[in-house]
Amino acid sequence: MTADRLTVAWLALVIALASAPPPFAAAQAVPAPKRRAPSVPVVRLTWPPPPATARIRFVRSLDPAVARRRPSWISRVWKTLVGAGDEPRMVQPYGIAVGPDGRIYVADTYGSAVHVFDPANSGYSAINVEGESLIGVGVARGRLFVTDSTTGRLLCLDEKGRAVWTLGRREGFVRPTGLVTAADRMYVVDTAAHRVVVVSYGGTILGSFGSRGGGPGQFNFPTNIARGADGRLYVTDTMNFRVEVFDPDGRYLRAFGQLGDGSGDFDKPKGIAIDSDGHIYVVEGFNDVVQIFDAEGRLLLVVGGSGSGDGQFWLPSGIAIANDVVYVADSANRRVSMFEYLKDGQ
Repeated sequence: MTADRLTVAWLALVIALASAPPPFAAAQAVPAPKRRAPSVPVVRLTWPPPPATARIRFVRSLDPAVARRRPSWISRVWKTLVGAGDEPRMVQPYGIAVGPDGRIYVADTYGSAVHVFDPANSGYSAINVEGESLIGVGVARGRLFVTDSTTGRLLCLDEKGRAVWTLGRREGFVRPTGLVTAADRMYVVDTAAHRVVVVSYGGTILGSFGSRGGGPGQFNFPTNIARGADGRLYVTDTMNFRVEVFDPDGRYLRAFGQLGDGSGDFDKPKGIAIDSDGHIYVVEGFNDVVQIFDAEGRLLLVVGGSGSGDGQFWLPSGIAIANDVVYVADSANRRVSMFEYLKDGQ
């Protein structure tokens, strides 16, 4: 082979090697098949636990910082530049009410606000309220009703938090706390006066029932009140360690409960609510549970326990039920825990 032919062959080999793919290039170009993560069944927190038929199921927790929509990019930049605005939070949630539109109203005892959650639209807002100790909250006829126990006031506010009318010490209130709305009136617990006051939506006191004592129809520092579908009223008679039941006119019907630390006993009963089957839910503040009773006061189930995990409580207080969704003010955990009553044991 001549020198010219050897040169041409050498150049051809160099070009072929330069243009050829590197070793294993084809294998590298084909992505390896993705491995699927093993399927993990979703474990739902229920009471009673499996294998028993579930009656209560944990849904989720409500917290202003989580519920509030993510701010726009411009808003985040502005906040970074000027340092304005803090993340919203609940200081000590207590009373809870659910409006006809499904919005959830939470009275913040020391936060001087009513927090408003709108689950249907993933929304959150807060209504500032001038008060020192907000406890009870109710919604009716386009108005918001809030009790300020320290100053002895019942406030009627519009949707923006502006005062419409106020009842206070001059009208006989001493320390109003829990409240519940009805068709044409509301019932307000006056803890230090040991009675329940009936008030019209126009701000007129229609009457009251109860007095201090331990007998039928009497109270010893009552705190909260609920209303059943039949109009019956359920009052947590806190320092008598019982629940008393009245008809819509305040006539005594019956009572159940006693002081103790066993299941079905009361140590610090607080919030109270009724589900669609007439079961009575009572928040036991010191024991961090919600006890559920039948209409006759027999214990059916205990929900919760001490802690900060899902379905646990730390000094719970208020409670509300709407469409068999149970809302519990988990005060020291600064949140509202949502549960569902499984009517048919789903």
